Amino acid sequence: APIVPYISSPDYTVANLETRLAGASKGYCGYPLFNTPADLAHHLREAGIDLLATANNHSLDMGWDGIVHTLDNIDAAGIAHIGTYRSPAEKKRPFIANVNGVKLAFLNYTASTNGIPVPPGREFAVNILEPSAAVAEAEAARKMGADLVIAVLHFGVEYQRQPGEEQRHLVRELCARGVDVIIGSHPHVVQPIERFTVQRGNKAYPCVVAYSLGNFISNQRWRYSDSGIILYLEIEQNARGAFVRSVRYLPVWVQKKTGGARWQYRVLPAHPAVAASTGTDLAPAERRRLAQVWE
Repeated sequence: APIVPYISSPDYTVANLETRLAGASKGYCGYPLFNTPADLAHHLREAGIDLLATANNHSLDMGWDGIVHTLDNIDAAGIAHIGTYRSPAEKKRPFIANVNGVKLAFLNYTASTNGIPVPPGREFAVNILEPSAAVAEAEAARKMGADLVIAVLHFGVEYQRQPGEEQRHLVRELCARGVDVIIGSHPHVVQPIERFTVQRGNKAYPCVVAYSLGNFISNQRWRYSDSGIILYLEIEQNARGAFVRSVRYLPVWVQKKTGGARWQYRVLPAHPAVAASTGTDLAPAERRRLAQVWE
């Protein structure tokens, strides 16, 4: 609840769903195989989430049925989704959102499924990260009228605070071949944000990459993994086309405390100007931790 105003205020909000909503019959569980009550999707919709990226290393945690039931539950909550699919036809059409007249194409790929193979005959179920596939989807989206192409990539090395050379090379390749923005997840820590220009033919194009946004909510309590950022992109369209005008971010921190027999978790803004307005009582150690996250 304390973070909802910062999620719902943008025109369009995207999140990485790194769990499955496969139903109670599968059993609710945490690491290493995730399954979460389907109510989560409805609460995400109420919080302002418009689009969920579902291709990540936990896509196959509950098998093929988990993919189907997860997407069914997301649909029931009224949220759009990308990255995993119930049929080849569903996968075939690029996802484009019209946001205030600007057509934004969203792609979603994962570099891993934690060694769980995609079911035979259902290779369409999960978008596996291959540069040629991402480029082809970006090109298809352009042909359908997309003004800007945004790729949500689940890649990198967990807990590394800097992207690797392989990631940097991949980012440059995708941007040079039609992707304008790359938003990363998987490392569970915040990694740098970069702006740069690439050549596409004889034209220069501005690109933005956020290698990893860290954790939004998790039970990882150690430094750098108990926090993350909400990334804000201001997109402008003029006679030259659509581009990212400005990049901002709000750090967030997960508060964990006991509430009777259960643990309670809250996501709090870690910003000196807004932390005091959360209405949440904080212990001195928690206030110090919020300040450290901001720093």
